[in-house]
Amino acid sequence: MERNPQTGRSSRLSMQRLHHSGSQPVKVLLIGDRAHLFAAVEGATLAERAADRMWLSTRHGVDLDVLTDLAPVLRAVQGVFHTWRLWRYDVVLVALGEGLDSARRPRTLARVGDLLEEVIEDAADATEVVVVAPPIVAPEGSRHAAAPEDRLRSTVGRIGSARIRFRTVQTPDEALQRSRAWATALGEEVADSVRRLQQAPVAATASARRGGPDDEQARQHALDALHVVGRGPDPRLNDLVELARNAFGTESAEINFIDHDRQWKMAVAGADPGENPRAHSFCTMTIEREEPTVVSDATVDPLFRNSPLAQGPHPIRFYAAHPIESADGYRIGSFCIYDPEPRDVRGLDLGVLRDLALLAQAEITGADAPPEGLSPDLAAR
Repeated sequence: MERNPQTGRSSRLSMQRLHHSGSQPVKVLLIGDRAHLFAAVEGATLAERAADRMWLSTRHGVDLDVLTDLAPVLRAVQGVFHTWRLWRYDVVLVALGEGLDSARRPRTLARVGDLLEEVIEDAADATEVVVVAPPIVAPEGSRHAAAPEDRLRSTVGRIGSARIRFRTVQTPDEALQRSRAWATALGEEVADSVRRLQQAPVAATASARRGGPDDEQARQHALDALHVVGRGPDPRLNDLVELARNAFGTESAEINFIDHDRQWKMAVAGADPGENPRAHSFCTMTIEREEPTVVSDATVDPLFRNSPLAQGPHPIRFYAAHPIESADGYRIGSFCIYDPEPRDVRGLDLGVLRDLALLAQAEITGADAPPEGLSPDLAAR
């Protein structure tokens, strides 16, 4: 795990990122045991099936961060999320699998209560937290007569939050049916949360908070931790920018990192390699926001027209880019396409651009899995 330069706390936990193609992606954190979430049953894990069900239930893109293992997270729960920035998630799911040890269950459930308290403290005001568990019965003869669900609900009462929901999953004996039942429950809970988010005040949502610039020191630290700036050419990233150039019919495409006061080009098609001053870079504007940046004609756009890159005999006029994130969600760079001629951006398939950015992100971070359900235009190439 890495240390946050501001707090000295561990900022990277054991986590895998799964993505599903689609617009307006929902950002979900799933916390649970690796043995439960990543056991493969007939070619797919529970986490992968859950990402599919979230997409089917919401019809949005999905960015699913899966945090494992639950046991060490619970042991270190005090302060474990202080640098994790839980406020960036639209939904937080806590999956309590069938493996809760009966002898240790009271202590484990108490720690789950502490976990929920930490999550609520840091999450955005409109973020919902859902505890998903199988039916849990107190051990026979236990001194703790209250049902485990009641113990958790008493914790919620202590927190004083109506944002925590509970979902019980009936678990069939057959492994595939059990995995599907869990995935369906997780997908339905995310869909319910998304419907409620649509009615919430915008300022209270995780999306609104994600839309602002990252803390620059922490963002730079996240980039430095990847050790990619200055690295030699990567054939797979070079293939991706060439694919983007062909898919969108642009003169140029690049994968760039914003490193201190420069834009460093990691992969280039149709342009010179190297770097540009950050102050002149279009991509430094891209990392200021969560959404893709699209510019029809930079020479008349108030944010870009004064850049030297929009001037001269070979200017950038059309530009589109999607941010590239570190594993812990800092916008470290961008995947961009651009042309010296303006373009009508109506009908521009930003889903394809997002898929390409996620493919690059998976290659760069190692924590991301390539997106499922690639946009048809991209999958056909």
